[in-house]
Amino acid sequence: MNYLIQAFACSPNLGGEYAVSWGWISHLDRVVNEKDCIYVLSCTLSQNEIDEASLKHVKLVIVSGMEKYNFLNYNKMYYEIWQRKAYKIVKNMNLKIDVCHMYSLSDFRQPGFWSSLKNSFTILGPVGGGQICPNCLRSYDNNKGRIREVVNLFLIWNPFWRIKVHKYSVIYACNRETLKYFKYARFLPDVPLNDNFLNLEIEERNNTKITIICVGRLINKKGFLFLLDVLSQVKTKYDFKVLIYGSGEQKDLLEQRIFEYRLQSKVFLKGSIPYDKVSEIYRSGDLFVLPSLRESGGSVLIEAMAHKLPIVALDMSLSSILKEKRCGYFVNTKQPKENLIKEFARNLETLIEDENLRKFFGNNGYLYVNRELNWESMIDKVYGNFIYNN
Repeated sequence: MNYLIQAFACSPNLGGEYAVSWGWISHLDRVVNEKDCIYVLSCTLSQNEIDEASLKHVKLVIVSGMEKYNFLNYNKMYYEIWQRKAYKIVKNMNLKIDVCHMYSLSDFRQPGFWSSLKNSFTILGPVGGGQICPNCLRSYDNNKGRIREVVNLFLIWNPFWRIKVHKYSVIYACNRETLKYFKYARFLPDVPLNDNFLNLEIEERNNTKITIICVGRLINKKGFLFLLDVLSQVKTKYDFKVLIYGSGEQKDLLEQRIFEYRLQSKVFLKGSIPYDKVSEIYRSGDLFVLPSLRESGGSVLIEAMAHKLPIVALDMSLSSILKEKRCGYFVNTKQPKENLIKEFARNLETLIEDENLRKFFGNNGYLYVNRELNWESMIDKVYGNFIYNN
């Protein structure tokens, strides 16, 4: 049996979508039958990385001729051109593809051309992109975010998009917001736990200051300006600090706001960290905060829970599931901005002051991600019928 995976953004050494793409490829390689072949299309993956990982069934298909488009800086236009070239290359190779999986970029607005591949079972997703910024927090978002939401509203009336999407054999949506855009899609969270974080041994925390960890790019949609408004409302006799890891265009503005709110002794911008160092960061913390205004999945949440960190985030996307599993506090977004900020601040105060509650939420999250959000389960749900019935 021949498999084909489009994994545009893919790397064994990066987080986020890069890591998930790599997960699909590397874990499928472990379970397919001896004579099966996995063809991979990627803009970032190299043959050396495949060889170093000793992937026995993976063959990298090179998409050539993209050098002249580098001036596009790998934006959506670049991706669209790359997709077209990738599709034509596969067609010209005259390969018999039994299962074709379109994963990266995992955005439902760009479904690719693979649903037109004849005599193949075609898979789209899990995809996100349907999530929106809560109405009460729109002042923290930018025009790009608003335009994106308008595009989403009109997309379902686009006949070209509808034709491409409806021709896929199966579609997986990674959050409930995106699921609403499809009639027959299946719900499948897109955040399986990285093997390096499975069943970690986590030592008891003994920080002299309660340490709150945040990880993310310093851009509008990640909500760090919102977080600073929340932190300005946190009142507790317990000593705490907030460590924000990431870089981005809002760095100077955040530094200015930290100064204005007199939070210099509480909030620290730590800059970017290599992915192989992120475990050390999670181990150093007592709780994890995700202030994102809109988030497709939230791999950082899964990584944090793998390190027994309780979560505080907005109740949307993946967080709506974590709320059911009692992994932390997830704040209702259907309330006035002032009330939301106060509730978020109260939740932080409670977890800063209550060690037993931190442990309770942390243990719940740890058990959930290790038992249910692992690659073995994910591969079985998507590929099981082909692997075991072949």
